[in-house]
Amino acid sequence: MNVNPVSGRDDSGEFDTTARWALIERILNSPEFRRAIRLRELLEYIGRQSIQKGVNMIPEQEIGQAVFGRSADYDTSLDNIVRVNVTELRKRLSLYFEGEGAGEKLLLEIPRGSYIPVFSHRPASAPDRPIAESSETPEAALDNTAERPHQPYRRAFFTVLGVAVVACCAVAFLYWRNTDLQNQLYPWQADGVQRDFWFEFFGSQNEVDLITADSSLALASDFLRRPVSLNDYLDYKYKNIVDAPDLTPDTRDVLTTVLNRGLGSVGDFRVAAEIMALNGHAANLKFSSARAFNPESAKNNNVILIGGPGSNPWYELYKDRLDFYVAYDSARRYPSLINRAPAAGENPVYEIYGDPNLGFSVVAFIPNLSPHRSALIIAGTDSQATLAAGDWITSSEGLRWIRQKAPSGPFPYFEVLLSNSKLESTPMRTEIKTYRIHPR
Repeated sequence: MNVNPVSGRDDSGEFDTTARWALIERILNSPEFRRAIRLRELLEYIGRQSIQKGVNMIPEQEIGQAVFGRSADYDTSLDNIVRVNVTELRKRLSLYFEGEGAGEKLLLEIPRGSYIPVFSHRPASAPDRPIAESSETPEAALDNTAERPHQPYRRAFFTVLGVAVVACCAVAFLYWRNTDLQNQLYPWQADGVQRDFWFEFFGSQNEVDLITADSSLALASDFLRRPVSLNDYLDYKYKNIVDAPDLTPDTRDVLTTVLNRGLGSVGDFRVAAEIMALNGHAANLKFSSARAFNPESAKNNNVILIGGPGSNPWYELYKDRLDFYVAYDSARRYPSLINRAPAAGENPVYEIYGDPNLGFSVVAFIPNLSPHRSALIIAGTDSQATLAAGDWITSSEGLRWIRQKAPSGPFPYFEVLLSNSKLESTPMRTEIKTYRIHPR
């Protein structure tokens, strides 16, 4: 079969468009891709461009714009999101064809230096080699047999040995494959430091509430230039702000529309998706919005809270227990990060000074409201800073850095204050400004 490495088409015509697209759909629905939302979108996009539209080349900048929401003129030399994700896509494709897709007759790969999928036949298995005829004469064979009276026992011994070796290899392979599947289904277990930390949430039978912020509330607070307390939020009194006497009918209509919609932040949802990808199959992990959450769950469950006080009033439950916390001035529409007890060389307040490319965030792992429950707070001065904090806590590098501060015993409670520099509203660099380690 001749495969064109540029267009990715089979020149012999043996595999038509339907067969190629059917293969891509099977891959998209496999365990390797079912939870990898961005990789699914990436594979589907380049597949459609190549198979259905017949393009011979897909520029990196086009993929960044179409799949990852980058601007049309973004600089690919500074932002390598496409190259990083295509590298991961190649690894997932390899896992698919080694596992669930081991019986596929048609293979798909993305050669290095290109973003066009290439299809090819799976190589046929090598034929068994014929047994060479013996050059011995019958007399010589009889003589050799006479010289080896224990040959049947030796043959039986090696047969049993061979079976034992094959059985051991099969057991080792099944063990490896089971471990590999476990790591794919539960990525938090694949790395030692990740397993050490996320066991607090995913390793027990206690329910885990993953709570995203209420952007509708933040918009209303900004519009009225006054915050909404947790008590007002719980009693739905915040909806009464539309009855304020100083509002025009048009303003009331706008506020009513905003407050009746469950708006969310893209950054918050991406953080939630990263956490769910670590253990998306867990029955004890529940995704919830701030509006749907309740005090009973906050008390009895483990909690992962995403978003700061401007959009997530549940933040008030933990604010007084944090050394670092996000503050939001609704009147000035101004966020900052407070350091409650600054040590030598630390600032009491970290502000962005109107710089759109600067942000601050906090990641705090602390005890929850009830014994033997934990809370993880992920908040930033804006959506992109919150996203940077989520990237940090879901990475092995961030958790390994904390583990080095308390190398033995259970994973320590901690708070980390991060600074984030951005480019075109995308987190580019995250640095640790300061931290606290708390005893268990």
